[in-house]
Amino acid sequence: MSIPQISVQESEHKLKINTVSGFAFMQENLAYGFEPQPVVQGSLTPDGSNNIPLPQVVEQPTLGGITTQPDIDVIVGTQTNSIVSQLLNSFNYFFPDFPSLEIDSTLVPGNICYFDSSFIVGSQATFNIYNCSLRRATVTELSRGAKCNLFIYIGHVNGDLNVLHKGYYDMTSSAMPVWEAGKTIYLNNTNLLDTAPTATSGHWVRSLGFCIPNKENLKRVWFEADSTYLRII
Repeated sequence: MSIPQISVQESEHKLKINTVSGFAFMQENLAYGFEPQPVVQGSLTPDGSNNIPLPQVVEQPTLGGITTQPDIDVIVGTQTNSIVSQLLNSFNYFFPDFPSLEIDSTLVPGNICYFDSSFIVGSQATFNIYNCSLRRATVTELSRGAKCNLFIYIGHVNGDLNVLHKGYYDMTSSAMPVWEAGKTIYLNNTNLLDTAPTATSGHWVRSLGFCIPNKENLKRVWFEADSTYLRII
């Protein structure tokens, strides 16, 4: 009578995970560690998921009570929403407690503006914690927007200043009288957005984005100020 021998071999049964195209793991914090903190306003609505129970089929025990299990197939769900909306909203800035006294009184939503630390009405020690003012871009002076980061002024509500650094924006007719799909946008000689730049000697010209075609009959633009400018001789 021979003595039975037991040997241990690598298992032939493995956990298989089948992924579906379009699946992605999303990072919670897209940007951090700077002021002002961007406010994420993107709306993400994942598709409903179907929970499918995994069958557990236990075969009859063999030698010594050792059992074998069939392969388990796991199908991972898909994330059909894009993170583009979150990325774009990261350029929509809010500055809490920005003093209204430091905001150019001529600014209305849709106007182009910039921050100016050389022109301050109040003092940092009293109430201006940002130590700068928000001024309207003016093509007549190089120091009034040609050499600065530019923003679209959105509003100042309950002490919070809201400006757009880059992204889509629907202009009003008063903020942009002339709009034409596909055209590059500039500031005209009245400091309003226009598809034609100012042509006056001494003025600066800077590309600020372009007009976006749409079915809603809106003056929609993609705003992204170029870092370079030209001065008309």
